[in-house]
Amino acid sequence: MGLGDESGPYPAVREPVRPLAPEVRVGIAAASGIAVGQAFVIDRRRQPTPRRHLLPEEITAELVRLDEAVALADMQLERLKRKLKESDESDSSVILEAHQLILRDEHLLGPTRRRIRDEKLNVEWALRKTVAEIQQRFDAIDLPYFRERKSDVAFVGEQVLRNLLDAGVGTVWQPPLGAVVVAHDLSPADTVHLHRHQIAALITDAGGRTSHTSILAQAFGIPAVVGLDDITEAVGTGDLLIVDGNRGEVVLCPSQGMIDDYKQQARTEHAKVQQLLAERDSPAETTDGVRLRLVANIELPDEVPIALEYGAEGIGLYRTEFLFLDRDDFPREDEHFMHARGVLRRVAPYEATFRTFDLGVDKVAPFLSRIAGANQSSEAEPNPALGLRSLRLCLKEPSFFKAQLRGLLRASVHGTMRIMFPMVSGVEELAQAKALLEECRCELRQEGIAFSERIPIGIMIEMPSAVMVADHLAQEVDFMSIGTNDLIQYSLALDRLNEHVGYLYQPLHPAVLRMVKHTVDAAHAAGRRVGMCGELAGEPLLTVLLLGLGLDDLSMNAASLPRVRRLIRQLSAAQARKLAEEVLKLPSAVQIEAVVRERLTAMLGDDPSWSTLTSKSRRSSKRPA
Repeated sequence: MGLGDESGPYPAVREPVRPLAPEVRVGIAAASGIAVGQAFVIDRRRQPTPRRHLLPEEITAELVRLDEAVALADMQLERLKRKLKESDESDSSVILEAHQLILRDEHLLGPTRRRIRDEKLNVEWALRKTVAEIQQRFDAIDLPYFRERKSDVAFVGEQVLRNLLDAGVGTVWQPPLGAVVVAHDLSPADTVHLHRHQIAALITDAGGRTSHTSILAQAFGIPAVVGLDDITEAVGTGDLLIVDGNRGEVVLCPSQGMIDDYKQQARTEHAKVQQLLAERDSPAETTDGVRLRLVANIELPDEVPIALEYGAEGIGLYRTEFLFLDRDDFPREDEHFMHARGVLRRVAPYEATFRTFDLGVDKVAPFLSRIAGANQSSEAEPNPALGLRSLRLCLKEPSFFKAQLRGLLRASVHGTMRIMFPMVSGVEELAQAKALLEECRCELRQEGIAFSERIPIGIMIEMPSAVMVADHLAQEVDFMSIGTNDLIQYSLALDRLNEHVGYLYQPLHPAVLRMVKHTVDAAHAAGRRVGMCGELAGEPLLTVLLLGLGLDDLSMNAASLPRVRRLIRQLSAAQARKLAEEVLKLPSAVQIEAVVRERLTAMLGDDPSWSTLTSKSRRSSKRPA
């Protein structure tokens, strides 16, 4: 996307506006792909804000200006929502509804009005101070999700500010075709809408692999590099950039030779992807006849068509909480029903697996503050990863949980559905969850509301305790899915988002692989299918191991599906099992990786498509090109 090739559908690349020497900035590879294009800077922090003290007789008029600017911003968001609904993308409008809620929140408007009245500040400066104060509160909370969500508050504040300054709204939503969007950070609404303008790439100062920018860029196939620290200070609109989302690199004002080289890399990569996509209808079957099912992880209903385009055989993990993260009120039963129905209709005839709310730690919703004991500040939850989160949170608040379960059950008549409970520690928690589900079924029967009586129920294996009692759990469910992101975290006693211990996050740790094998064996002994839906499922280097360990289903980011399918079709299951048996005896991750690389090279040659463990993040830096 966005190659800047004069012979293609993208605009011709012009010389950089400023004659800067080529320089490489290294951030975090958030979404794969290569793009060459001119920068389009969206930096709301640079919006000039006037400051003056009001005369007493000016205060009333200033309060009226605030109300008018807020009303206009609300109308602008509502207009955009209608456009999305007209284009059959109404599910994305939920993100804009969240922004409307922030817009009307007294935590934003109340302090702004007080500053106008009490401090006699003009409305622009009062609003700026209020937004900055709210963002500081977010920064003080030692949870990645809160730090990344402060951009939504900034977006709403800046929308109102632009109205006050008569700056309009168009520049945020209308970058040129083939532009590289450069921003300090992007809200979910920004990212969802920007992809419709066929932008070439996204790069940001802030963000990580779990930020909305990263998640949605991956979903929409937009090359992205985040965590670049000060890229908005180094780049101006019109500057020529190269974005390498595979390596997490951005080249500022590249030479013509570098442009030509990256364009060729992009063409080669594009050709390979097209070749892979040509095989999307081919089964993921090994050379000796073992068949795996490849499905997709998604966060938003908009991702379903993309997943199917890349050859997904259904949705293996729908993270239901992402639609509601920015809300102040509890999601209603009807909302759960409508969103689930939309996913099922889009994915038909394939099935979709809906994971119930997995809230907590890095995914905190404002409405959780209304749940007693669920205030997820660092004070209330000194160790939130071991606290009130996920299924245990849902079980603590059955009315909140039942709204989701009832909505899912009602939607089940519109397609083929599976329901999956996350963070199950043992049979007692599972029994409680199933009891609530059965309670919802009984209620719907009594109310005469239709639902499918044949919904498979599964669990995620994410705790060592669940691994050790996997044989008992398998007797109580229809399927299992291994969530490696949390399983690695809990097994190795580390926060995967903590940069100080990130080097210890080892997917190939012998303990992790042995737990996967133990779970697979327990599931198969009970006649149950077992899949994997963590990041490891989409790592080409590990495909041969996952095949050898006996997994039935692999659920991953859609963009990874074609490459993993190709690898499976080139591999022998017998050889993969032999390799798995060998590495399970090795004592360290380093030795395991060395053996896997050696065997894969012998089987397939030194192909870069499988040779890089892409889940490793890189620290931001800069160097001459």
